[in-house]
Amino acid sequence: MNFDPRSGRDPDREREAVSLTRFLVHKHYCENDILADESLFDEPFLWFGTAEQEFAVGRREVLDIFRTFRGQVPRCNISDEEYHAAMVSPDVCLVAGRMWISTDPSTDLYIRVHQRITTCVRWVEGKARCCHIHISNPYVEMERDDVGFPTNMARQSREYLHRQLEEQKKLVAAANAELSSIYHSVPCGILRLRRRGGKYQLLTFNRTLAEQLEVPEEKVRDLDWSDGFSPFVFPEDIPLLRDALERLCRPGDRNGVDYRIRTDSGRVVHVTCSNDLISEEEDGQIIQRLTYDISQRVEIENALRRLSFTDSLTGLFNRNRFIVDVARQERGRVRCLGLACFDLNGLKEWNDRYGHIAGDRLLCRTARRIAAVFPHSTYRMGGDEFIVMVKDVEEEAFRAMVAAVRAGMREDEISISAGVSWRETGCDAWVQCDEADRLMYQEKQGFYQRRE
Repeated sequence: MNFDPRSGRDPDREREAVSLTRFLVHKHYCENDILADESLFDEPFLWFGTAEQEFAVGRREVLDIFRTFRGQVPRCNISDEEYHAAMVSPDVCLVAGRMWISTDPSTDLYIRVHQRITTCVRWVEGKARCCHIHISNPYVEMERDDVGFPTNMARQSREYLHRQLEEQKKLVAAANAELSSIYHSVPCGILRLRRRGGKYQLLTFNRTLAEQLEVPEEKVRDLDWSDGFSPFVFPEDIPLLRDALERLCRPGDRNGVDYRIRTDSGRVVHVTCSNDLISEEEDGQIIQRLTYDISQRVEIENALRRLSFTDSLTGLFNRNRFIVDVARQERGRVRCLGLACFDLNGLKEWNDRYGHIAGDRLLCRTARRIAAVFPHSTYRMGGDEFIVMVKDVEEEAFRAMVAAVRAGMREDEISISAGVSWRETGCDAWVQCDEADRLMYQEKQGFYQRRE
C-alpha cells in the first residue's frame, strides 16, 4: 500500500479502482455480462440505476437485479471515457467517470447518450471490491424550455441515427456500385423478361448481352423481344427456345438450351443459356436468362471432330468417319449402294527406292485422283487402301465413275488395283466392303503375277 497521509493519495489503488470501474462498465454495456465475476461485489452494496425506480441495497438483492439485465442490454460501443479517483481512506476509493454510450449499428437501435458513473471501491483482505454504483444521464444539456426531458440528448441521438443512416447509405452505394460492376463485367449475358399473356417484355440486361448481339446498349431495347428472344436467333433454333420457355411453369423451374444467333454484323455466335422462372407477380412472370458465348468451344470441338474423322496425310475421311457414315446409312433408307476398294500397287518398293516422303506424296496424288471423281465420299482406311461409298447411284453410272478413277491413275502413272460392289437390294456396307475388297485383291494378285 502506497497511501500518503499528507496528500491522501495512493496512485496504485486509484489506478486499480479505475480499472475495476472501467471493467464493470464494459462488461455491462459491451458484453451484457456485468456478473462475469461476482466476487468483485462487496457487502453491503448500494446501487442507483439510470431509471427512477432503479435503486437497491444489499449485495444479494442487487446481484439478482443484475441477473435480470442479461439478454436485455443491447450491444454498445463506448468512447471518450474519462475517470477520476479519490482516496477517502487507506482502503476506500471513490471513482467518478463519464463517457459516450452508443448502440452498435448491428442492433438496429440508434441511441447515443452521455453517461456518468460513480463507484465506491474498498479493499478487503487485499482485494478490490465494488460496494457502490451510481449511474446517471447528465441533464446539463437541457434547454431552458425543456420540462422533465433532455431535449438535447434526444437531438444527439437523432444526429447519431442520421450519421449511422449516412454510413449505411455509403455502404449500400458502395455495394451497389460493386454489384453493378460485376453485373456489367461478368462473361455472360444477363437479361430479365416479364411474361404476360404469352408475350414477353425486356426488363433489364447487362453490357455483355449487348456485346454478344453486337448491338449498342441503347439499341437493345429497340429489338423485338415479344417472343422471349432476340430476332437474331437462327430460324432452325427458334423451336428449341420456345420449348424451353414453355417448360417454365412455376417459380424455381429451370432449363437450358444451346442455340445460334447471327449478329447485326453477320457473325455467327454459338450460345448456351440457362432460363429461370424466378418469380410470379401480379403483372406477370419474371424470367431470367444467362447466356454464354461458346463459339470458341464449338470451334475447338468441331476441329477435334474433324481431326478424329480426317486422315492427317491426305485430308480424306478416315476409318472412324467410315464407321459413322455406315451407321447413318443403316439407319436411313437406301435405294441402292455402291462401294469400291482401291489399293496402290508397289508402294513398298516405291518407299524402298525413293524413301517414305516420296511414298507419302504418291499416296496424296492417289487420294486427289480418287476424290476428284468421288468428292465427300472417299475414305483412307489405312496404309495404301482407299474406299468410296455412294448411295442412290445407278450401277452403270457408278462403274463409269470407277473407270474414270482408273483412267486418271494411268494418266498420272499410278498403278492401282480396284474392286467394285453395287447392290439394289440387300444393301449392306460391311458385306459389300468385304466383297469389293476380295475383288480388289484378286486384281492385285494378277498384277504381281504379270510382273513375275
